[in-house]
Amino acid sequence: MAILLLIIGLVIYFIFNVIPITKFHYLFAYLGLALALTSGIGMMANENAHFGMEAKTTNKQVTIKPTASVGQLNLLVYKQVGNKGPKVYIYNGKKKHTQVNTKTINKVKTGYTTATLVTQETRYHFKNKFYKLLFGFLGKENQLKQRVNTFEVPNTWKVLSTSQVTKLKKQMIAMQKKQMLMQAQMQNK
Repeated sequence: MAILLLIIGLVIYFIFNVIPITKFHYLFAYLGLALALTSGIGMMANENAHFGMEAKTTNKQVTIKPTASVGQLNLLVYKQVGNKGPKVYIYNGKKKHTQVNTKTINKVKTGYTTATLVTQETRYHFKNKFYKLLFGFLGKENQLKQRVNTFEVPNTWKVLSTSQVTKLKKQMIAMQKKQMLMQAQMQNK
C-alpha cells in the first residue's frame, strides 16, 4: 500500500506541477509531493529500523540425546565454523544441529537432571493491521531478530569439539590395541 501511495503522490505532483488545472495547482502539487515523501520515508524506516513492528519472543524446550556415548559419559559435540566463527552444536546423534548465522547465540549450562535444549526466538511482527496493510509487501513479517539456544545438560555430559572427539577416538583405539597385546602376552605365558 505504501508503494501505491508513493506512486499516487508522484503522479499528483507531476500532474498539478506541469498542468496548471486549478488556481491552487501548486498547493495540490506540494501535497502530492508530501504524500510521496512520507510514503518513501515510511518504507525506508520499515526496511531499516522495523518501523511499525514490534519484537515478540517465543520459547521452545525439547529433550535431547547425546551426539555419542562412551560408557557412562555422554558427549555434546560442536564444530567451530572458521577460525573464530560461531560453534555449531550437534545433538540427537548426528541428526540435528544448531543454526549458523549472526543472529544465533549458543550457550551450554551444566548441572541439570535431564538434557534439554531451550530455544528463545525473538521475531518481528506488525503492531497492527494498519502497518501490515502499509508495509506487508516488504516481507518483513516474522523476520528473525535473535535466537538463543541454551543446552541444559547434566554433569555427566562433556562438551567436546570435533577435533577433540577425533583425538579421543585415536586414544581409545591405541588403548584397545595395548589391551589386546597385553591379553595376548598373558595367554602366551
